[in-house]
Amino acid sequence: MKILVPIDGSKYSKKAMAKAKEFGSEIKAEIKLLHVVNPEISIRNMHNRDFYEEINRSTMQHSKEILDEALDFFSDYNGKVTATNIRGDTTETIIKTAETEDYDLVIMGSRGAGVFSRALLGSVSNKVLHHIKTSVMIIK
Repeated sequence: MKILVPIDGSKYSKKAMAKAKEFGSEIKAEIKLLHVVNPEISIRNMHNRDFYEEINRSTMQHSKEILDEALDFFSDYNGKVTATNIRGDTTETIIKTAETEDYDLVIMGSRGAGVFSRALLGSVSNKVLHHIKTSVMIIK
């Protein structure tokens, strides 16, 4: 079995990682941790190239830190764990990754670290849940 775990560093994604570790251990699942780098501000329109490059560097460094922390959490996992970051729209990237790489299950937090994280069900988890063909487990 293959499990995809989208993460963003929020407490909800950490709960999703814990559930994936627990569930995955029982069934000896392969787990992929995915951090989607989604530039929330329109950096394409910036006129200062140095500032653009600094934002890009900082964003990718932050993504690496999130993935490194997640891999540390899975250091005692008795199975295959991989981690990657992909640049793009968060919802579309999660759905595309799950479906094109044939994941059996997506385990994700109910809310994220984004601006609208206080919604009853986060906009990303809600969109994924309603548009994906893969099974989804939402962790509160």
